[in-house]
Amino acid sequence: MRSPLIASLLFLLLCAPAWAVVPAGFVETDYTSNALTPATGMAWAPDGSGRLFVLLKDGVVRTVALKDGAPETQGGTKTLVTRVFATEPSVHTNSECGLIGIAFDPNYVVNRYVYFFVTVSASEQRIVRYTDANGTGTARTEVVRNLPTTGNNHDGGGLGFGPDGKLYWAIGDLGNGTGVDADLTSLAAKVSRANLDGTPANDNPFNDGVGPNNEFIWAQGFRNPFTLTFQPTTGLLWINTVGTGYEQIFVVNRRTHAGYNDYENNQPATSNYIAPVIKYRTNDVDTRNLLATGGAVRTGGVTTFTTTGVHGFRKGERLTFSGVTDASFNGDFYVASAPREPTATTFTVAQPGLPDASSGGGTAKTQNLGGSITGGTFYDATLFAPEYRGNYFFGDYNSGSVTRATLATDNSVATVDKWGTGFPSHVDMAVGPDGALYTIGVTSGVLRRITPAATGQKLVVSSLNPRLVEGGRATFTVRLAQAPTAPVTVQVTRALGGSEDLTVASKVPLTFSATDWSTPQVVTLVAAEDADAVTDTATFTVTAEGLADESVVASTIDDNAARLVLSSTQVSVPENATATFTVSLSKQPGTNVTVTVTRTQGDEDITVQDGATLAFTPSNWNTPKTVTLRAASDADNQSGVATITVAAPGLDARSVEATELDDEPLPPVITSTPVTTAVVGTTYRYDVEAQARPVPTYSLGGTVPAGMLIDAATGVITWTPPTTDTVTVLVRVTNGVLPDAEQTFTLTPTVDAPPRAVLTRPLEGERVSGNTAEFFGDCVDDVGCTRAEFYVDGVLQFTDTRSDNHFHFGGEHNRWDTTELSPGGHTVRFVVVDAAGMQAEAQVTVCVGDASCELVQPDAGSGTVDPGEGNDTGCGCGAAPVAPLAWLALVALASRRRRTRKA
Repeated sequence: MRSPLIASLLFLLLCAPAWAVVPAGFVETDYTSNALTPATGMAWAPDGSGRLFVLLKDGVVRTVALKDGAPETQGGTKTLVTRVFATEPSVHTNSECGLIGIAFDPNYVVNRYVYFFVTVSASEQRIVRYTDANGTGTARTEVVRNLPTTGNNHDGGGLGFGPDGKLYWAIGDLGNGTGVDADLTSLAAKVSRANLDGTPANDNPFNDGVGPNNEFIWAQGFRNPFTLTFQPTTGLLWINTVGTGYEQIFVVNRRTHAGYNDYENNQPATSNYIAPVIKYRTNDVDTRNLLATGGAVRTGGVTTFTTTGVHGFRKGERLTFSGVTDASFNGDFYVASAPREPTATTFTVAQPGLPDASSGGGTAKTQNLGGSITGGTFYDATLFAPEYRGNYFFGDYNSGSVTRATLATDNSVATVDKWGTGFPSHVDMAVGPDGALYTIGVTSGVLRRITPAATGQKLVVSSLNPRLVEGGRATFTVRLAQAPTAPVTVQVTRALGGSEDLTVASKVPLTFSATDWSTPQVVTLVAAEDADAVTDTATFTVTAEGLADESVVASTIDDNAARLVLSSTQVSVPENATATFTVSLSKQPGTNVTVTVTRTQGDEDITVQDGATLAFTPSNWNTPKTVTLRAASDADNQSGVATITVAAPGLDARSVEATELDDEPLPPVITSTPVTTAVVGTTYRYDVEAQARPVPTYSLGGTVPAGMLIDAATGVITWTPPTTDTVTVLVRVTNGVLPDAEQTFTLTPTVDAPPRAVLTRPLEGERVSGNTAEFFGDCVDDVGCTRAEFYVDGVLQFTDTRSDNHFHFGGEHNRWDTTELSPGGHTVRFVVVDAAGMQAEAQVTVCVGDASCELVQPDAGSGTVDPGEGNDTGCGCGAAPVAPLAWLALVALASRRRRTRKA
């Protein structure tokens, strides 16, 4: 039995930053900051400035800068110096919502644009853009509005720019199955694609003009695509998707279908369905039995295994074979090939150097990599050994592990192996301009830097595959791996055969000394514009005497189509007056362009007064032309809305939402629904909302209950009921325009009811083991709970204090250490306490280890065990005690409420 002292020490250890474990030959360094939690993502500025942008759930963007080749810290410590780049003005932070995605413009070196994906309310997400002005975000622009959310989980957040220069983003199924399967009307459960101004690209695969499809859709069938990244060498889109039964990584092309919610790791080999290139069982392993006879046949060093049922293995997956009659087949091997068909029962592995043989029996078992996949990155630098270049690294929130995948020459996955452990609440990773691999967790406030322990002297080049917009610029960085004994001169030259449209724009050669060798120096490339639509490429060789050469392969983003540029996409037009916006082109056209502006739907009182036809030529294409809208007088007092469409042959059409600002007096109309229940002794609140012109005032009428107040300007009613007596409330709203608005309702106070304890994990009879077991649940109460107590065999082991009614042993997922419990049955009890001190509990018996257990059913009336979430291995949770904001760990990034899937 663990003593209270040991339990307290364990809690302190759990709350302290844990040391990560990385392979031999690597060193991991922790940098801490109280300002970097709860973190949701990060990305390095692609201008070589050495600034890491870190996203915080509550809408703050902070930067960490490299100084002398390492993250800048407060003198002599490992405490980071951070700076605020921007703060989003309105952020909805419930569950997995918040500021959750970042991407830099492909021409960021020139235009300084940074894009963010943010949940702005319980019903809307947006993509916004800031201009990076000397380290401060300015000129906030809303690029894409009205992206779906339910204000809970599976909001997605993956954001990036493709090799075509288009903006891509991903959204999940919103936690309730929205947009899954063949639904092409919703952007939920989709990858979407837009032009840089936020308009749908004309060549998107489901663009059906005036049909019902949403024109943004690029690919479909994703449960929760929290992160995405484009492979530097190929430009292919890789998406990490959190699942119910499997965590999956997809390589996504136009029109492809990842299968959710019909399929996970069993997608049909037909139509546009794609199978994951990497998968692993959620919080578990797959074990498959081999045929007793002929289950293992080796010929020429290649073994074909046959399972008794469908195996679901993927190429590159590491399997452990055991129990095969001929022991030479046993051991750890990687899948060399596996049929695409979901019904496959055969696969091969390489077993070179072993004689031909035939055997059978035994099992093949996969690795346990975790249960909630998080951010991934390709290693695109030279600090690590050459065999690491192009490797794909990704993390898992539940297990805190980092996994490494190597790729074959055909870009298929060759090997998948757990590479590092001890990265708690892992959320994202990225390769820095210093060549190091960086990771960050949601709640840890720790930035982890991984470097080789020793490399010898060499050139460290980061960003080996830059892409440049034609007419734009991009950078890569160079430094040395260790201090030189004498100054080192580095040259950068374009190799023969490369496109002459790509050149070095910065000053070279570079010089490094014993004092500045670790500071990355920037090499800037420029791409000239040309008339063709062909991608230009060139290889730039980085050389220094006595050191191995390195190569940087640059390519262009060739998009010669001009786009319509509007000064605004929302215009307010006063009644019987005018308002304007301007139109121009994004680049010089080859011929004259005629733009038409017309009202295509909505209020007919709004018309295009001037600028219905605009003419642009190759000489005036970037001179904005004005469109004037007029709102005619009408007899009603309603503000109408119209859609104004701006179009030109061959260009993406743009739309403007024009709203008539009616000047007629509008009598007040109450639009809110009253809250009719209250709790004795607890503050009641009802926000009365009304439409009116001019602005109204709010008051209470009739017999006003003692102590009840209403704010005359905002309409917020507050009251603390002293008894359970029912009262009648009359709200009156006036603005001098008759009739006044009134709302009468009956308010019924009740005595504070006791809470209800809902224990989600563990389940009754569940077998638990290890130091990362699940122990969590919810409190259901009319006022709210303040804490939960976790007991094991009658001894209090942990108290979780928070205000969101969702509680975890250890403060977050997978923090229950069962290693000190003896094998056999143990009783666990979950006690919740509400604001009034009332309690409820739920109790189950679990089985520890491999022992046979006599399980005892929980006492009747001891609380509520909720079997409806029996497969939950995470939750839509709030923050840990160290970060009392809603949504602890990206809610295990899938709000791991395991929902029933289609049969």
